[in-house]
Amino acid sequence: MDPDAEWKRPQSDLFSPTRLRSSPVQYDFPGDRFIPSRSLMDLDHAHSLLTTRAEVAPSPKFNEKYRQKLEENINLDSEGRPFRMLVFRGSPKSSRKSLRHIDEMRHSEEEALHCSNKQYRRFPKSEASVLDAPNLMDDYYMNIMDWGKTNTLAVALGSEIYLWNAGNRKTQKLLQVDHELDHPRSVAWSEDAKTVAVGFMCSEIQLWDAEAHKLIRSLGGHEKRVGTLAWNGHILTSGSQDKSIINHDVRVRTNSISRTRTHTDEVCGLKWSIDSSKLASGGNDNLVYVWEASKISSSHFLQRLKDHHGAVKALAWCPYYSASDVLASGGGTADKCIKIWNVMTGQCINSIDTKAQVCGLEWNRHHKEILSGHGFSEGEHGNQLCLWKYPSMSKTEGVMRHSSRVLQLSQMD
Repeated sequence: MDPDAEWKRPQSDLFSPTRLRSSPVQYDFPGDRFIPSRSLMDLDHAHSLLTTRAEVAPSPKFNEKYRQKLEENINLDSEGRPFRMLVFRGSPKSSRKSLRHIDEMRHSEEEALHCSNKQYRRFPKSEASVLDAPNLMDDYYMNIMDWGKTNTLAVALGSEIYLWNAGNRKTQKLLQVDHELDHPRSVAWSEDAKTVAVGFMCSEIQLWDAEAHKLIRSLGGHEKRVGTLAWNGHILTSGSQDKSIINHDVRVRTNSISRTRTHTDEVCGLKWSIDSSKLASGGNDNLVYVWEASKISSSHFLQRLKDHHGAVKALAWCPYYSASDVLASGGGTADKCIKIWNVMTGQCINSIDTKAQVCGLEWNRHHKEILSGHGFSEGEHGNQLCLWKYPSMSKTEGVMRHSSRVLQLSQMD
């Protein structure tokens, strides 16, 4: 036996209870079992073990059969397949709820990056559907067409309102007004697509059950024609020629919960933001007001946008997540401009002279672009549908599919 092996062998009883009891050193605290006290350690012995070169053990002599069996047990799993410690399987699926419009927009952007020579999108060569619309009123101050979430179009034709289902392509009459002078001036679907709100020439507002085709109730408050309507949950907002904006809570008997009269002329357009936190109103006084939902009853507006030089009917909130505070507005015959606003700062981000009356605006939810419908023009730009790239607002294409003004625009949900 090697005589030096004795001091190399660790002393197993160094910290045994017997060893501690017989030690002359007095310890105030014996230390925790997980965090030992430094006073219990033999630091000299530990230093010797760390600094003394250990003897190299002779390599064992295994036969080839044993070595092969060992490698199989290490490198193969229980089913005989190669075993890998780390397996890369790609990114896990996200647990968040998909936002369809945003995801599709992001996908289209990725495709554009990989296809640098990709051409601008263009209008289809032919219409998907052409519907007969007799008695469709040629009046800039009317908003008489709206898509519902059940894929049904509501449109006022003279004194009647019809519902056209795009799925089964069937048409049903919702209502007919007996009095010739009291025809519908505005139409709007509720968010649950169960109710159609109708504003009339006589200042009345009616709520109709779209399934049963029955009148639910009538709402008052205005003194003149109701030319624009906008829903925000159970709140119906109406704008009138009497220059006022009224918020109606359709659940209660006393429906009018707030009334503002800030515009100095007829209210032509109303639009709630995507998150329902802000309301935009356009008027025949060439002004756009932006209201916070929580403060609209106090008549204290967030912004007063006054760069237009004509009536403002066309309003559209940007649907993209990164630009939720962006509003597009379009001016009438005396203005002919599309303006893009940051409503938090009141700054006009961009202004485009379209050379024609702007009657309607709709953002594309799947691609970064905006569609405009036009009316009167001194040149060849009238009665067109125009597509604009966002945010550059460069014109992609303009087509003339109508023989008269494009006064109504609405997008299928």
